[in-house]
Amino acid sequence: MSSEYLNNKSFESIIIRFQHAKKQQIKFQILMEDINHQRQKASKKNSVAIPLVLGAQDLEKAGNDLTASQKILADAFYTLSKNIVRYAKFSNIDEDDAVQEGVLICFERVEKFDPSKGKAFNYMTTCILNHFRQLWRTAKNYTELKKKYSKIFALKNGMTLQGRKKERKKSH
Repeated sequence: MSSEYLNNKSFESIIIRFQHAKKQQIKFQILMEDINHQRQKASKKNSVAIPLVLGAQDLEKAGNDLTASQKILADAFYTLSKNIVRYAKFSNIDEDDAVQEGVLICFERVEKFDPSKGKAFNYMTTCILNHFRQLWRTAKNYTELKKKYSKIFALKNGMTLQGRKKERKKSH
């Protein structure tokens, strides 16, 4: 699946479909909440109930559209992330974790994508690469910090690093 080619036009259409489905679901949820609120107010005043113009079926359909578009989008994000991980080869980063992180980052950033401002492929690739670079910097800084504190710890305990290595070899 990750060796697939990701066409920018189809990728953008999937993103636009997802954005539209999400907006529709939110719109229907707000309308349903408003109708329910109006019905509660009407029942307290003993007035005529408001006819239900929008049904639960519309809300369910919007939810189903969102779920379907999410699955298609997740597959596209997975393909993109997997290809970037295979290409980038950042050290100190687990490939499977990086792919999952890439998919999650894409879902976080998908709302901000505007097709009139650029290409979906470029935008999502940039988001993923920036996130991977941040993960790599964090892992590198952690490794350096760990080395620094192990040296300080060794000096405080009166041992050199060679002494610690020799001690470890003797204990094994």
